[in-house]
Amino acid sequence: MGMRRAHTKSRLGCSQCKKRRIKCDGKQVKCANCEKRGLECSFLLLAPSQRLTVGSPRSPSTEIAVVPKTPYDIHVFRHGVEDDSTDSSSSAPSSPEQGSPYSSPERFSELLGIPRSLGFDVWKDVRFQLSPRLQELLTHYEHTTSLTLATDGAGKIVWQNFVPELAAKHTFLVHGMLSIASLHISRLYEASDQKKLMGNIAVSEMNKALACYRPAIASIDESNAAGLFATATLTAVYFFRTASLDIEEALRSLPTNAVEEHAAGVDTMVQAVTRTFWGLRGALSVLTPGWQWITEGKMRVLCARKWWPKSRVPANERAIEEDRKLCALEGLWMRPGRDYEPHFEQLNEALYFLRDTYALVSQLTIPNGEYPSLTGVPYSVAYSHDDTKVGLLRDRAAIFVWGVRMSKEFLSLVEQKNPDALVIVAHWAVLIERIRGVWWLEDLGYNMIIAASIVVGRENWHKLSWPAEASGIDLEKSIEQGSRVQLSTHKPSLGRLSPSVARFDCVL
Repeated sequence: MGMRRAHTKSRLGCSQCKKRRIKCDGKQVKCANCEKRGLECSFLLLAPSQRLTVGSPRSPSTEIAVVPKTPYDIHVFRHGVEDDSTDSSSSAPSSPEQGSPYSSPERFSELLGIPRSLGFDVWKDVRFQLSPRLQELLTHYEHTTSLTLATDGAGKIVWQNFVPELAAKHTFLVHGMLSIASLHISRLYEASDQKKLMGNIAVSEMNKALACYRPAIASIDESNAAGLFATATLTAVYFFRTASLDIEEALRSLPTNAVEEHAAGVDTMVQAVTRTFWGLRGALSVLTPGWQWITEGKMRVLCARKWWPKSRVPANERAIEEDRKLCALEGLWMRPGRDYEPHFEQLNEALYFLRDTYALVSQLTIPNGEYPSLTGVPYSVAYSHDDTKVGLLRDRAAIFVWGVRMSKEFLSLVEQKNPDALVIVAHWAVLIERIRGVWWLEDLGYNMIIAASIVVGRENWHKLSWPAEASGIDLEKSIEQGSRVQLSTHKPSLGRLSPSVARFDCVL
């Protein structure tokens, strides 16, 4: 009896093809079978909601409270914000024609092929307390934004299925989710007034989240630890995104002939950089006292990393070369002719942790050809060299280890614009710059390197030559033009170690 011919099975087809039991080509955002037959393909769920209704409210009394400045002038620690999240009259609900393909849970279930009788809205305890406009934001978070907060399936399930349970118990978490969803949507608009509206809503909702969050964090216990950690994580995401936007805005406002002398703009950039570290430390401030409760619950997949290697050593030749570059930074302050200063200890410690983080990233990077398809890899962040894929970073959380471990004393040096501390920050920013496809990290690494170069001054640009070169940034032209300018160099071969223009492409 002959052997059966081997064939490949796939469970990645759309729901319509599965229902009809035919082969799906998996084409995004609509498969060929659905397109040919005029059916509504479930792959539409993976496309962002680009037509969220943001029309003007019907009366002044129903307006969402917003910060009256620019959308990214962040006042997250202010209290005086009106709460309209439970006001059901703030805006008329948008029509199905104006909304996204999944603007309601019922329609979302239909696209998945789930009968209405079996559909289950995990957000029902939260959704109907919100105004129609905020319900749309929640729907966008549920079906789009939540998928961008983790790289692996288990993490995405937590943000989609378990966080709703927490949100029903904690108001601060609801406001945090609405803020991130609004910030996410603002990227989809080209018109400045629409961007401004969504940005203002994001600021307002984050103000409300933190106003409720601060009293709760003073008494962390089993009942609120998971909710506080989820909110702290969303706050960090908010800080990452808004920091990048603030640096861009400050850069545009600087005079091209004397950027280093524009004190207000420089201060804004430094504050934006330090805000990202405070965001990471905020999550740590919850995780430390609530570790047992969080890691014993469903949130453990977001913070427990027992599978990471305990011994951190550079994993390949390029990682060894990059470690040499980092090691050489110690010569900036520990050199003959320069007297010892107490803050050198903080610089040495920060550099040690940075080398450790680079080594960890190299260990978590799977070389090209040694992994199966993306569906078989637990973390989907592709590592590439000059736009050519050469590996896969299994967990992007590894790049944040340095920010979490940094001391308050080192962070104080950054706030004081210490040149050596800012040079170290710029070298960490290379790891962020290599991340691709994560909207809340978009251009953050680049903007950090630009900010550091402006603060340390042109006379110290040689200290930033490798971060700029590794990220493909032309410092002088980028600062002069107020926008990103790539280095006009030939593409290096894959075997070349330096300069290396590397990227982590995140497939979400």
